[in-house]
Amino acid sequence: MITRRSVMALGLIGLSLTLSHAADDAVKALEGKWATDSSAGISAEWTFKGDKLEADVNGNLYKADFKLDPAAKPHASMDLEITDSPDGNGTKRAGKAIYKVDGDKLQICVSLPGQDRPSEFANIDEVQYKFELKKKK
Repeated sequence: MITRRSVMALGLIGLSLTLSHAADDAVKALEGKWATDSSAGISAEWTFKGDKLEADVNGNLYKADFKLDPAAKPHASMDLEITDSPDGNGTKRAGKAIYKVDGDKLQICVSLPGQDRPSEFANIDEVQYKFELKKKK
């Protein structure tokens, strides 16, 4: 006998699988190298591989594991577990970001560890930093 509770449980399982599939698709969309162009005023190259990120920002290398929530509102979100950084002394730290992919363009805004997730794509000194990157071929 199919009960209302069974139907609700199946619906939640389906929603969970759909959200998981959307996150997998988002990870695939980020796969590869993204970099600022020469006019950006900052030199940055971000490389996404699976759930790993390496970001070289002005010669400083950051490594992190990341998890995406492409359905987050008002902006898709990224949670970072920074595993290596120039100033991290080997301790893992959590970071929060928002991102937007538009074809071969990626906007990402990252807050410093301990800060709230950015609510908009903007630079705020000592709190959050915005990067505008293009996909490298």
